[in-house]
Amino acid sequence: MDETRIIELRRSIFARNDAEADAFRAARKAENTFFVDIMASPGAGKTTLLLALIAQLRADSAASGDDAPSVAVIEADLESDVDALKIKEAGVASVELNTRGICHVEMGMVHQAFSAFGDAQYEYLFLENIGNLVCPADFDTGAHLRVMLLSVPEGWDKVMKYPPMFAAVDALIVTKTDYLPLNPDFDRDALRTQARILNPDIRYFETSARTGDGIEELAAWLRSQREATLA
Repeated sequence: MDETRIIELRRSIFARNDAEADAFRAARKAENTFFVDIMASPGAGKTTLLLALIAQLRADSAASGDDAPSVAVIEADLESDVDALKIKEAGVASVELNTRGICHVEMGMVHQAFSAFGDAQYEYLFLENIGNLVCPADFDTGAHLRVMLLSVPEGWDKVMKYPPMFAAVDALIVTKTDYLPLNPDFDRDALRTQARILNPDIRYFETSARTGDGIEELAAWLRSQREATLA
């Protein structure tokens, strides 16, 4: 009796997005643009940290006698342009990307938003991703670097509840450390330990945009990553 075997081949549903992401990443590198994807839950302080980081990058350049770095931001939200306006008020080019209820950003959206900058080229391009600790981890946005923010008020145990996000990023940035005295249950050691179990290579930073703590160190690391990536 002949034996019939069925072999099922499944093509990744992300294959097209991943291919477009690789092409976008290469194109930005050719333009000397370093692209960073910033992910976090709502209220973690993405916009506030981004503004503090850009200000630090500018200050560091001024201290070195260099021109301020050219920076652009893609602001992704379900609705509104509140954060994009904050970025523009700081003198930074910004494009609002409304996903109309979609909980993640994929390459078609990135292309559309990036085209709004026209022919301008930037040293740093940031994507402030949708406030969500689930879906964004699964979609490659063409960034050279992926980081996530976790604010002290959220609690350290998010690392237990949303492991794919922590496993997917290059750096974990704890924000709002000025709230640590108000949240004695925030176990920094447990957070670092569990994050590195999920992702042994993850970089860890503690920051407060309000006080400036950790921002200089984060900016220095970002510059080093840019130099290494675009070399």
